[in-house]
Amino acid sequence: MRDICFVLLIFVTNSKVINGFLFDKQGLILVPSVAFRDHSSTSNSLSSDWILYIQGWYYEENPFHALRMEKTLEVIIQKDLNQNRIKMFTADGKKREDVCIDGLNQEMCIRTDDDGHIKNSFTMTNQEIELFRQSGGYDDKILFQVSVLNRNLQAIGDIYLCDDHGITFMSDIDDTIRMMNVTSLIQTLINIFSREFKAVSGMADIYRYWERKYNATFTYLTGSPDQLYPFLKEFLDREHFPSGSTYMEHFKWRNANFLAYFMQSSGVKKIDILHMFLQNTYHRLFVLIGDIFQRDPDNYASIYAQYPNRIARIFIRKYKDDDNGQQRLETVFKDIPRTKWATFETGDDLPKDIYM
Repeated sequence: MRDICFVLLIFVTNSKVINGFLFDKQGLILVPSVAFRDHSSTSNSLSSDWILYIQGWYYEENPFHALRMEKTLEVIIQKDLNQNRIKMFTADGKKREDVCIDGLNQEMCIRTDDDGHIKNSFTMTNQEIELFRQSGGYDDKILFQVSVLNRNLQAIGDIYLCDDHGITFMSDIDDTIRMMNVTSLIQTLINIFSREFKAVSGMADIYRYWERKYNATFTYLTGSPDQLYPFLKEFLDREHFPSGSTYMEHFKWRNANFLAYFMQSSGVKKIDILHMFLQNTYHRLFVLIGDIFQRDPDNYASIYAQYPNRIARIFIRKYKDDDNGQQRLETVFKDIPRTKWATFETGDDLPKDIYM
């Protein structure tokens, strides 16, 4: 929780109160990302260099968007609202602003895009990586810092090392490890903007067990907006899920209605991220974990068709009495060996040995 406060609150430039909302003007969010071995040179298939990726957001809170959204949600869900989540979701990205990446062997400055996103990749040698590697747990990572030029605004980010060998568990979040009820717009809005996030029973326990047993890394995929990453991080930390790189969508106020955004079925970016991990690691195995309530089965079937020898298992969450859902899976996974996929409702239903 202390880390979240660091990112969101410590760098206040000026504040104002409007209709009960305290607006802290500007801030930085850094979402955990990944580093792969550099295979760009065909003559160096055993490269010791790394390519590191960073992702983040430089934002400014927008009191008018926040108040408009608050009034809309009061009518729709008729429950107490989490004002901090509304403030973050309705903030505007700071476009074309200069930010600097430092804390490593090199310092570089880049410019945010039109949505305020911070995106960059750079290379480091393995020797340099070893100087900054943060070990001691099951996740190897390095830390870096981003700061805004000419402002007292900075944040610390994580980059997780994903080598060519090993095993990674790629997990969906909503209705896979976090209760969301994505098939109901009203329940989704209540769970996002009113209630405390609630974990699916037993999921953190089995994830930590797999992390220990297989020395595994974890990556989280979700269609939820990255504006709400600090609250997702708070949930993952509180429930003791393994840490790992995280990939989210982004809501753009200039071209979308927020109600329509939460009604859509996400999937395109998840496919892109799965491809990125498989194409940038030569021998690493992957376990895909998702739910039946949106497009996870279709996405995972597509990935399996292209990388059948790299997908160790597929686990799909559904309710045990959902016969229609089972029939859907039998159809979608018809070309996948039955021993390769299974369903679960809680973490207690998942096997401790994924190869059984």
